[in-house]
Amino acid sequence: MGHPYDVEHATRLHVEWCRDLIDRTGLTTTNQTEPLMRAVMLELRRSIAPSAVIEIANALPALERGILLADWALEYEPDPPSSAEVFHRRVYERVKAHHSPPESLTADVFWLWVQKLPAKNAEAIRKNLPTALLGLWPDL
Repeated sequence: MGHPYDVEHATRLHVEWCRDLIDRTGLTTTNQTEPLMRAVMLELRRSIAPSAVIEIANALPALERGILLADWALEYEPDPPSSAEVFHRRVYERVKAHHSPPESLTADVFWLWVQKLPAKNAEAIRKNLPTALLGLWPDL
């Protein structure tokens, strides 16, 4: 039995995004870019209020929405980063056993979202970013 269309489409889109991150970051495989994109998403989730997590999740495609919300609970205290560098260190802590993220990774993921999402979805994400990360959002 084949996968339902929605699952196939979500999977293709996710792989496409990971490949686009290869081109953007200079990494070599989706085995590198996928965990790094996931780390940015999960660290972003940690950094914002539950209402902002929901807004961002609703702006993402199905598979990315699932990644963002997996094992998440509404009952937590957001821990916004004091700077983009602090955010990057947190992302690095999530992946250091397997990968070393480029310094530009968060900006690269934001670039990807601006490139791939409808403008209103990208803007919904931008509006919900921690202040410390706004400077990483691309001006396109």
